[in-house]
Amino acid sequence: MLDFNTSLLLKIISSLFFLISGIIWKKVLVCGDKNYHYIIYRVIATLFFFLLIKYYFQYNEIENFNKVISVITFKDWIVCVSICLFSFWGLYFYTEALQNGRLSFIAPLNGIAPVFSFITSVIIFDETLSFPKYISLILFCIGLLLHQKDKLVDFKISKEVLLTLLFSLIWGISFVLYLIPIKKFGVINFSIILELCVFVSCIGLLVFKEKRVLPPRLNNNNQLLCLLMGFLVAGGSLLSNFTLTQFPVSLNIFIGLIFELIVLVVGLYFFREKLNNKDWLLIALATIGGILLLL
Repeated sequence: MLDFNTSLLLKIISSLFFLISGIIWKKVLVCGDKNYHYIIYRVIATLFFFLLIKYYFQYNEIENFNKVISVITFKDWIVCVSICLFSFWGLYFYTEALQNGRLSFIAPLNGIAPVFSFITSVIIFDETLSFPKYISLILFCIGLLLHQKDKLVDFKISKEVLLTLLFSLIWGISFVLYLIPIKKFGVINFSIILELCVFVSCIGLLVFKEKRVLPPRLNNNNQLLCLLMGFLVAGGSLLSNFTLTQFPVSLNIFIGLIFELIVLVVGLYFFREKLNNKDWLLIALATIGGILLLL
């Protein structure tokens, strides 16, 4: 068990890794290719780094990141793989959202994910919802209704918002459920299983949509970017999954919110994205709601 300050530093490093990988995702996805093509290359790189890390920890007998606390049963495998396959669709819709939307809008709006995390915590771990959390849920609903009111009249919702809601829902639920297999398999083993499930899911999409098993070859520049993302995601996922076991979910969520606001600035500055008044209102209400969830 690491001390609080060390765990907090690892969480910040993890969030920084995910911040940089999100920027790279936005850069490569503008090429117009299928998002799952890039996911496959990124997963291969991530698995390579995970295996190196696993070998290093085993060679040096480091157990903090891979401590297994009980015997693993067939039921444990079913639960773990099911959670991982479900989580893949969060990545799929996230990359699709980046491909079709604005990074500066999508990342802060992902502050809605904690709503689904807390609802899942209430159902799975019997946590209670306080008055501020109820207010938070109301703010999220008001923000979405105001932002989409013109489309809701015709029973529609913008693709950018829909995709963001989808990956926020999936990742919000998955983030809490990760604790179950992590305690069984250990952080590194679970992280490897998660990436393998993502890989299998992408191959399934290739077969189903394109009737082939291998993705098209990327140019050298995008291959290098996928390799860099593989390193960042390997480090970010490992540290994020580990810190999930070290301090409350609420603190993990709070740090995530801070970095999502940083992404907003990055999107506005580096990608020259524009936000209208309704976007700013929704982002503000989602951020306030995210903070209230911590109370």
